[in-house]
Amino acid sequence: MTDHPFSTWTQESDHAQSQRLHALSWDVERLRASLSSQHRAASAMRSDLASLRGSIETRLTRLTEAFDAFVELSSLRDQLSLVAGPALVRQATRARLVALGTPSAPTGPVLDVAGAPAAPGYWLADALAVLGPDDDGAAQRAASIDLRRTATFLTVAGAACGRADLVARWSADALGTIDVARPVTRAQRAVWVAAAEGRLGADARATLLDRLRAAVAAVPAATVQETVDDWAAHVQGDVRDPRADGTGTLEVARVRRAAAALVTLRELVESGAPGTGAGTPADAPADAPADAGTDAGTDAGSDVTAQDDADATVAELVAVLRALVDEGAEEERDLMVRAAELEAVVTGTGAPGPAWDAPAGDLLTLLRQDALDRRDDVGALVRDACAPWLAAVADRLLADATVPAPEDLEAAAAGVTLRARPRQTVVEGREEALRRITAPVHPLTPREKQVTIGCALAAVLLWVATAVDPSDLGWLYGTAAVAFSVAAGVRASRRAARSRADAERAERGAAFVEREAQRLQARVEEVAQAFARSGSDARDAHARVVGLLAAPPSPTGTPAAPAPAPR
Repeated sequence: MTDHPFSTWTQESDHAQSQRLHALSWDVERLRASLSSQHRAASAMRSDLASLRGSIETRLTRLTEAFDAFVELSSLRDQLSLVAGPALVRQATRARLVALGTPSAPTGPVLDVAGAPAAPGYWLADALAVLGPDDDGAAQRAASIDLRRTATFLTVAGAACGRADLVARWSADALGTIDVARPVTRAQRAVWVAAAEGRLGADARATLLDRLRAAVAAVPAATVQETVDDWAAHVQGDVRDPRADGTGTLEVARVRRAAAALVTLRELVESGAPGTGAGTPADAPADAPADAGTDAGTDAGSDVTAQDDADATVAELVAVLRALVDEGAEEERDLMVRAAELEAVVTGTGAPGPAWDAPAGDLLTLLRQDALDRRDDVGALVRDACAPWLAAVADRLLADATVPAPEDLEAAAAGVTLRARPRQTVVEGREEALRRITAPVHPLTPREKQVTIGCALAAVLLWVATAVDPSDLGWLYGTAAVAFSVAAGVRASRRAARSRADAERAERGAAFVEREAQRLQARVEEVAQAFARSGSDARDAHARVVGLLAAPPSPTGTPAAPAPAPR
């Protein structure tokens, strides 16, 4: 029972008010959550709008560029239509290559080359006729118009079509002139690699080797010296630092590095011997390669790395052939280049690749990369061609690895120069260092000795005087005796402490000198042995390298399958 009849009113009113406050708080929380959700949605919408705006602007810019390119491309095509003959020749060439490079194409076009359109003055028209029915004069007519293009086309297309006679006839002209005065073109490099791998037959490989040897022999002496230095540095750059284990000195590191570089050079010369190429001969039947989208000469059990290299070689040959065909006749060549650029803009694809005769690198750089970095048929052939340079590199490394070992090594100890020589047990300067290090720092001087003895004698005399003198002066004698006794004792104890310190220092110094002498003797013996081992390894590796470089060339490798023709 409550004390007041209306007390429940107050309690009920407080409870209802609390409920209303709780409900209001819940509404406020829901409103805050709703506002927060709306804020996030608004932020997301603003982000989407910004992204959409950027996307729309990008697309609009892209469409504008594509439209402008399409308009210009239409104008160019109108101009190119005035020289329809070369365009029809190119179409016939593509169709003919696809037909010859495909085993069977029941639904594909098979063009009668004899009915190819005429294009007077266009080398490709006559070169195409070579791939069709017999035309004895077609090849010579094409070569008289443009020898480089005709030779490159017939070499690559002949390999793709199984025409070994064309490859053998035109591969030498396709290789062209190789010397340091001019860069190697993309087509030359593609034929170079294919010939080195045996893909173009034994004659093409022998021609490449002869031309590379001639190019190497024609390099000026000053350039040869720079090349040998560069190659030696390149070979040594692949060798791990012999001081990485912390046991070698600078001199030992130099000879070990040179010896290790010679071993690396020996392994390089031994690797990638010619004759390891796999595949079918260059004169394989025309149906040997698959269609344009497949790689020829693929063996399911072949090595993956070798197959990747073969695929890259085939792809580059196809790309060179495509660039050569798509180049156009002389009067339309500039327009064709611009049209290819505009087509890339319209279609959104990448820019067209380099031209078939674009520089692929200078001769010296390509020789260094092939000779020192490739362990395949290409590297083996280039190392064969660069044998004089590699022999000079081996001589340089041998000279660095067989320098005489130092006659002695020196080290300082106690201000004395210690000198150790191999196969000697006595280290020069050791006795002098021991004498210096064991010499006392605080020697006993005559004056100090005299003063100490004088204090001791005075103390003795005063003690005697104190004992025998009965006068009142006895206390004076006793006091003086005590003073002189203390002085003599202090000086004697100080002298003893200094002597002990000198003895301990001399012992530590003698141990230090002995350790330094032993360490120096061990070090000179280690250096001598390291020089001897490195020299022996270097001479063995050098003899092997020189022997391999001087050996007659190995038989040429079995040529690989020809490249497939592009569609």
